[in-house]
Amino acid sequence: MQSRWTEPEEKDDIGVRVHTSRLLGADNQLVLHGGGNTSVKVEENDHTGKSVTVLRIKGSGSSLAKITRAGFTGVRMEDLLSARKIDAMDDLQMVDYVKKSMVDPSESAPSVEIFLHAFLPFKFVDHSHADSIVALTNTDLKDEELQRFLGNVVIVPYIAPGFKLARALLDKMEEIRKSDGIILRKHGIFTFSDNAKESYEKHIEIVTKAEEVIADRVKEPLFTKKFSKIDPDLMQFMPKLRGAISGNRKKILHLRTDGLAFEISCSEEAEEMCSYGPATPDMLIRTKHDFLYVPEPDKIGVSLSEFAERYRKEHATYASSYPMHDPFPSIMVIRGLGIVTQSFTREEAMIIMDQALHSFTVNAVSRKLGKHEFLTKIEAYAMEYWPLQEAKLKKYAPKKLQGTVSVVTGAAGGIGLEAFRTLAMNGSHVVALDVDHAVIETGESISKVTGIANLSSQADLSSEEQIKTALENTVREFGGVDVVFNNAGILKTAPLDQIVTADMDTMYRVNSRGTFLVTREAFRIMKTQGIGGNFVFNITKNLTHPGAEMAMYGSTKAFAAQLSHYVAKEGGKYGIRSNIINPDKVFRGSRIWQGGVLESRAKAKGQTTEEYKTQNLLGIEVLPEHVVGVFMALIDDASFGATTDAMIPVDGGIR
Repeated sequence: MQSRWTEPEEKDDIGVRVHTSRLLGADNQLVLHGGGNTSVKVEENDHTGKSVTVLRIKGSGSSLAKITRAGFTGVRMEDLLSARKIDAMDDLQMVDYVKKSMVDPSESAPSVEIFLHAFLPFKFVDHSHADSIVALTNTDLKDEELQRFLGNVVIVPYIAPGFKLARALLDKMEEIRKSDGIILRKHGIFTFSDNAKESYEKHIEIVTKAEEVIADRVKEPLFTKKFSKIDPDLMQFMPKLRGAISGNRKKILHLRTDGLAFEISCSEEAEEMCSYGPATPDMLIRTKHDFLYVPEPDKIGVSLSEFAERYRKEHATYASSYPMHDPFPSIMVIRGLGIVTQSFTREEAMIIMDQALHSFTVNAVSRKLGKHEFLTKIEAYAMEYWPLQEAKLKKYAPKKLQGTVSVVTGAAGGIGLEAFRTLAMNGSHVVALDVDHAVIETGESISKVTGIANLSSQADLSSEEQIKTALENTVREFGGVDVVFNNAGILKTAPLDQIVTADMDTMYRVNSRGTFLVTREAFRIMKTQGIGGNFVFNITKNLTHPGAEMAMYGSTKAFAAQLSHYVAKEGGKYGIRSNIINPDKVFRGSRIWQGGVLESRAKAKGQTTEEYKTQNLLGIEVLPEHVVGVFMALIDDASFGATTDAMIPVDGGIR
């Protein structure tokens, strides 16, 4: 491993600590998705003006790759060192002790490794879960062998992170003072120094020694190809899989069929390795100990049921004092296809995928160095149901639509854009379709604001090929569909006897044919999932109160309305609901009223444009928010779960 050392721009202790922390975090062979922690001991003035020694350590939620000064939480060293006199603290007692010792209680909770950082008598401390170190220590190799490989290091058996680990190392402190680092079996590496560069360089040096041992001893490929590639119908397989694991809460799937994921799925070793556990204990919070190996995709339901039943029994044995987590696997190896991971958000599913690939690589190396060894099941469940994590889960309030996938047509402006934004704000992953290329830039903006991934695509709704592709991409990216908002529409007015066939055909292709294509493809997915679904059709006031010169628009929208009735009739037995919203005169952000349409309609009524906008019983302008408010209520099963084949006007009241 090459040192990334460069001179820090900011020379004060915190500035240097930020710099070297980012150097560690920049290499995913050292730190993966929030792992690892670093600290520095500094002098600060407290609230009374008194100079005190403070441990600044990575706070909860910080990433070493991007950490800033604000990412380091301050805790009084005097309080931390006083804990050396305490024989034992459980995790919750430890949290309470540390909270009372924080310089600023409003800062993030500090790393659980805080006491070990405090007890080490060095200014700078670096900790990572380096892949090569874990690969060596997830084995039956003797401590003497590890020391011969890695040099002047202290080898420590696995002890769960926290006060117990820090307390155990107090007895080894004289030995640690003279060493270059600490190797925690099945966990990772600590290095330390009063000089930040020296601590970092020691880290890289020891990791490099581990890499050299692996390179010398592991010559053949990590995975042996045994099985051939399969090509299942993903439009059947992925929704079926998603439906099977979404009984209590809907999940997002992430599929990889390329590179290492595919190589693993075709390998002789994968089935056995699915019982090894992840590479490091901290991953257990996301991955569970066991992964699922699926030899036959068409029997995925049986494989999932057997896994869930085994998990329930193990939970009852090892963790019954805590409410059971989702019993389904987070990581699934599909023989000959690739790897699927699942979670409640796309981001989490992708993190789990990275952890899966790292774990298979690390564990494949371990089994070639010696006998693979990881945590026992009781240790693994203790980590998965870690009291500190369980306390966080109790406080965590998921967004209302977390885990759902929604399709919105006409999403670049007006009602569609408002629906897109509102769904994302509530946690849904949105597939936003629009003929306007601006929908892609809009999607990027909404993703940045909400932190929720979306799939925004320019698409011609009347193209069967483009719609099929869009829904296939939806299944591949997220696993399925839960909500469809058939919102897109185009409008052109003309007296009945002046309608041009080409104009009528254009409106039919978008308002009727396009709506049908989206509905048909999504309906197929929902049926396969078997977990229900929601269609909402944005039709028009013209359906029930036709206006003069609106024959093309009203008639093509009527086709879509009739389609909604058929979705309700045929979808009911699958738990699929379908309802209609009939808005009227929604102008803000809408393109269908552009090009003089608004002015011509107002003139036809003998009104100003402002009068035309508010010619309803309430005398108000109907806004996109009004329509989307009704839409959001309709897809809420708690509110409208017993409502299907209904129509709701959003028009201010027709005069």
